[in-house]
Amino acid sequence: MDGRDTDDGALKRLSRAIFGLRFSAAGTEALADHLAYVSVRPGGGVETLFTANLDHVVKMRSNVAFRTAYERASFVTADGMPVYFYARWRGVRIPERVTGADLFPALMERLDPARHRPFFVVSDADTARRIEAKLLRRGFERVPVAVPPFGFDADEAYSSELARQIAACGTTHLFFCVGAPKSEMWLDRHREALGPCYALALGAGANFYAGTAQRAPRLMRAIGAEWLWRFICEPRRLFRRYFIDSWEFLLAIADDLRRKTSS
Repeated sequence: MDGRDTDDGALKRLSRAIFGLRFSAAGTEALADHLAYVSVRPGGGVETLFTANLDHVVKMRSNVAFRTAYERASFVTADGMPVYFYARWRGVRIPERVTGADLFPALMERLDPARHRPFFVVSDADTARRIEAKLLRRGFERVPVAVPPFGFDADEAYSSELARQIAACGTTHLFFCVGAPKSEMWLDRHREALGPCYALALGAGANFYAGTAQRAPRLMRAIGAEWLWRFICEPRRLFRRYFIDSWEFLLAIADDLRRKTSS
């Protein structure tokens, strides 16, 4: 810790839950400050951070392991605009959306080669090369980056070795960016082997930071239409998610309101 005042309780959990989850009360900058300047205590184990969007809420309805990972996370933020608006409507005092795409660069700006040891798990070799080059230019002597093979999460030998490497590096910040629910479930399943570090599942944040993917224009982000941009970029992959599965979000809201009524 560097002496900055932080309210760990406010940063980590709000008292009122939605969808069975308690969200962080911090905005992007405050959360990035905490992650950069307040070290995970030795022996404290991994502290995970997940960014909830509509698709995550839908998947948690049927995926028990995904929900469990979220429930055990140290930090949960409202990434998607529907999640943010619903939280505000329910009176949950979230100051702003905290997206993986915004948190990734905010935290990267604060990492110091003298005291931080980041480790990256990303989806492709080009993203890996670009991130490594960026950090080497900033003075980091070594930048461990893994590009796991397809199906790695079901390969226990590979996963155990990856977890061992992460711990052996003395990692302070683990950026795990291979998509949901794979990232969140892997981090939760291997939390005991990773050592004391922050482990962040930030989706496409690594690709945006590296420049291997392009974020939506600022106006589309401001009005909550970033999903439309992503669909335009990847229509075949995202059609079902956005136009079929997304309707389950209404069922998730109905379930949440029933829990509120019965509590």
